[in-house]
Amino acid sequence: MGLMINTELISILKEGMAGSSMRHTMLANNIANVNTPGYKRSDIDFKSTLAQALDKSSLRLKTTHPVHFKHLGLSTGPVQAQDLQTSLRNDGNNVDVDMELATMAENNLYFNSLAQLLSSQLSLLRQSIMEGRR
Repeated sequence: MGLMINTELISILKEGMAGSSMRHTMLANNIANVNTPGYKRSDIDFKSTLAQALDKSSLRLKTTHPVHFKHLGLSTGPVQAQDLQTSLRNDGNNVDVDMELATMAENNLYFNSLAQLLSSQLSLLRQSIMEGRR
């Protein structure tokens, strides 16, 4: 039985989960500072973290020409940004709790998807070890 186990994919999934975890912490920090005067929300571009991990790997998308897919704008690393947009509040704080909670829910979906993929890869690895003992 030919099992497809990719240890590089396992590493990428772990990196993606770490990026998602960092983002969750940052979003929770934004919510915790909702009443701090002058506080500006921060965020991490989770997708660029995963794109960076994929860019380092042999799992990259193969193209026939170097300019193909350049329009996707994949970043070279995790981007932490402070949102300096003007606040409608008098105290200068620009945290919108509803937006933070929605972003946190989206981030949770990413994390759970990556965790499920990692779990299936580890199950394949465990299965191949068990079959190797026979």
